[in-house]
Amino acid sequence: MIRRGRPTFLLFAAVVAGLICLQVTGAAPVRADEEDDLQRQVDTQKAGVPDLEQLDKRRAATADIQRLKEWIALAWDLRNKHDPDGAREVLDRCLSQAELIRQIIAASLVKADVGAREAKLQQTRQQIEREKKELRDAQAKKKATEKVVGS
Repeated sequence: MIRRGRPTFLLFAAVVAGLICLQVTGAAPVRADEEDDLQRQVDTQKAGVPDLEQLDKRRAATADIQRLKEWIALAWDLRNKHDPDGAREVLDRCLSQAELIRQIIAASLVKADVGAREAKLQQTRQQIEREKKELRDAQAKKKATEKVVGS
């Protein structure tokens, strides 16, 4: 009598062992890929900070830029502690902070432009008032001259 159950069991055990090995070895590259992705995102955020500092010529967003640097460092620390979810959350916050900084810089530039235009408007109004006064004085002088000539 031949037992056929044994080879089937061995085949099943070999397949299960192979799947377990594949899963164990496959998990490490996934984690490494995720950490590499996080590192790339952190490096991208770090590379953008000097650009933001250069754009901020009026120093309107220095505190926000400092906060962004701190959050990037926190994301790096969380990545090193193998907390990808926390690192991704902080990186999302960094993206939002960088956008906020760009908007603050744009607003400060617009505000400076408005200030310059208002100053120019004030100068123009003063010049108009001076010219109106000169015109009134000239008209009064003309009337006085006409009275003297007409008398």
